[in-house]
Amino acid sequence: MREICLSTGDGGEPARGILDDPDLMAHVFLDPYLLLQPELAFVAEVDGIVLGYVVAALDSEEFFARWQLEWAPRFCVSHPNTPHVVVTRADSLLRAYLHHPRLLLPSGLTVHPSHLHMSLLAGARRHGAGRALLRTEFAALARAGSPGVQLGVQDDNTGAQAFYEAAGMVRLPPDDHAAVRYGRHLRSAA
Repeated sequence: MREICLSTGDGGEPARGILDDPDLMAHVFLDPYLLLQPELAFVAEVDGIVLGYVVAALDSEEFFARWQLEWAPRFCVSHPNTPHVVVTRADSLLRAYLHHPRLLLPSGLTVHPSHLHMSLLAGARRHGAGRALLRTEFAALARAGSPGVQLGVQDDNTGAQAFYEAAGMVRLPPDDHAAVRYGRHLRSAA
């Protein structure tokens, strides 16, 4: 899963070239979800090979508060967020998120309090794995009581934007984040 996160971390393309520290991508967009909300993590696999995954937070505000207390302190020494550390722009941004996760907090939490991240290897796209992962995640979030979920996509990742629209997600109004946001109302499984 960590390799997939890095292989798709730059708008669906490999992120290795934009990072000095490749571990940062998973430290921000995968690992805290596996630690703090493992019941909302799902993988797509064929013959035991993982092709993609989806992770989510049921209550984004609560999730980022827990991240600040339980996840961020692990990196005070190994990945300091200080101005004198020389890193690439991408590394600097990910370090800021790692230590100040509320920077990732999206708007519109009343309607869409949950959020998710999904990554699929390029060879797994257009074969139904992404839709299956979303259906599974939507059902799990609905069973847990979420009224809605949202996600962000980079402006230039038009393929992902088309995918999320085809999967029934609706483009949300822009907020302070650079990403294009999509949301979906969830039906309760009750």
